[in-house]
Amino acid sequence: MSRRSKSASLLIVSSLALISACSQKAASVSDDDIRVSNLEPLPSIAKSMIGEERQIKPSEPDYVPEPIAQSLKAQAAKWPKGEKIAGALSFCSGALVAKRLGAKSACEIYSIEPERSCIEQHGYGKNSIGQSLTADRRDLNGDGVKDYIISDRYYCFSLSANAGSVYFVMLSNSKKDFTLAYADWASSGIVVVDDKVKGEPVLIEQAEKSYGKFSTIYELRDSKYVAKACILNDEKGYSACPLREPQSGFD
Repeated sequence: MSRRSKSASLLIVSSLALISACSQKAASVSDDDIRVSNLEPLPSIAKSMIGEERQIKPSEPDYVPEPIAQSLKAQAAKWPKGEKIAGALSFCSGALVAKRLGAKSACEIYSIEPERSCIEQHGYGKNSIGQSLTADRRDLNGDGVKDYIISDRYYCFSLSANAGSVYFVMLSNSKKDFTLAYADWASSGIVVVDDKVKGEPVLIEQAEKSYGKFSTIYELRDSKYVAKACILNDEKGYSACPLREPQSGFD
């Protein structure tokens, strides 16, 4: 083979390698975001208990204390469209109480959900919102205090009719209290990964589809979690996808 033929062959091989690399990773997707999206989620202790309604004890690891739940509701109500999701939290808590009361309930429990007016009239669930929620506990902001990653424990049509999951993140603050940093009523699922390179936990929303996996990476800005990058991993490799901000209320 001539020197010119060898040079041409090397150029073709190099070009093919470049094309292959481009097909594996879009230019707008960083290597670091791809690395983070592939980290193994930390184990979750949050429990979904559909059909197993019962009193949750404070000793249970996924228990949500009532002061945390009430603070969550009050703070959520101040977010855009948040009054509706705060109302849904109250109603779903009341519906849970009515269901647990069974025949003793003053509200109809055999339909999809009791009437809202009946729940409000009798004050069901007003002071037990935490019973309808479940939580993971992770120190997300590095202050040594375990924060709350809260989701709905039981199916409730008012919250879950969107076929998604409800997620809230309550972060500890300097006042020894917790601040609402994330709220999404239509999430595909929130996980936490341990980024040992940067030495911090990272919040990721993951959605598995038949054609690939979506990963939305969140970062903390001014005490709120905002979407940083969205990555689609499919048969073509990695590519950027549109950022989806959390839906903090109902349309």
